[in-house]
Amino acid sequence: MKKILIVDDEKEITHLVKKLLEPEGLEVITANSGKEALSLLKSFTPDFIFLDLFMPEMSGWDLLKEIRKKLKDVPVAMLTVQPLYESIEREEVEEIVDYITKPFDKVDLIETLKQIPDFFAEGDNAGGGDSKQETGGEDS
Repeated sequence: MKKILIVDDEKEITHLVKKLLEPEGLEVITANSGKEALSLLKSFTPDFIFLDLFMPEMSGWDLLKEIRKKLKDVPVAMLTVQPLYESIEREEVEEIVDYITKPFDKVDLIETLKQIPDFFAEGDNAGGGDSKQETGGEDS
């Protein structure tokens, strides 16, 4: 099962991503700060990271720089309330697969994941939408 890390200071966003992607056969791990994400990344390596751009204490770009020190090849997509502008340095944009503007929906998330070759291997449910799975417990 592929593991997705979603990092966003808004618990509603992490909960939404979890609810949208877990029925697709993906394990979704949540973090509500850069510090929490870095702590989680000591114990597992995700297959994909959705990362909020604007967070207090540590921005998405700052967190991405820390992530890249150890995880150079894990694909990352930024979640943002506003489009990326030309003022962002080109090398920063090249560090990410995509950016998704909030509000987003399940299709936006799935289409971003499909940009990764072989992300959804034979037998995965992604995009099927018919898979039903209850999510239990609270977000971390």
